[in-house]
Amino acid sequence: MFLDAGKSVTTFKFRDVLNNDLNDLQSSNHSYIDIGYRGRLFTESINFIGGFGVHTYGAVGNDSFNNFLSWEVTYASINLGIDAELFTINNFSFHIKATAGPEIMLQGSQTINNLVFDILNEQDFSTPFVFIRGGASFEYWVAENIAIFFQYQFGRGSQIKNSDTGADLRYTSSDFGIGLVFKLAKKDSQ
Repeated sequence: MFLDAGKSVTTFKFRDVLNNDLNDLQSSNHSYIDIGYRGRLFTESINFIGGFGVHTYGAVGNDSFNNFLSWEVTYASINLGIDAELFTINNFSFHIKATAGPEIMLQGSQTINNLVFDILNEQDFSTPFVFIRGGASFEYWVAENIAIFFQYQFGRGSQIKNSDTGADLRYTSSDFGIGLVFKLAKKDSQ
């Protein structure tokens, strides 16, 4: 079993129905938390990953009329993937992993100047996303059944389909996290 949390540096790419990009959006820092299961798949060094998470994304910027704009959205996620242990030295190991899964918005807000709008049910934002992530981690076993790890993941999210208005929204994230791995059984699952 594993639990990890950290900071996510995110950006938005938004294209409206007239095929215009909203330029000058800057990244913003938010947080995430994941919990899941990691178990042996093919060999001792290749593992299946399955889990749930809560991820917050955001962006800030200005439009062509110099209005201040910001977004903050929180999604619930289900992730499935593969974790491969590349090498081990004493209690240290280096892993790479790839995950994919759907994400559904739990809450969202848009700020235009000082006005805050709830965007949870807005057509341009309410479509579920598919997020694909890849990354690497260093793991250190502090005890026989507990390890601590530091990881970096890069991810891209796209709407499953464009909204009914025809707008297209995509997210990019760089996640920096720390986590714990707990062995539940002898060498087979974590």
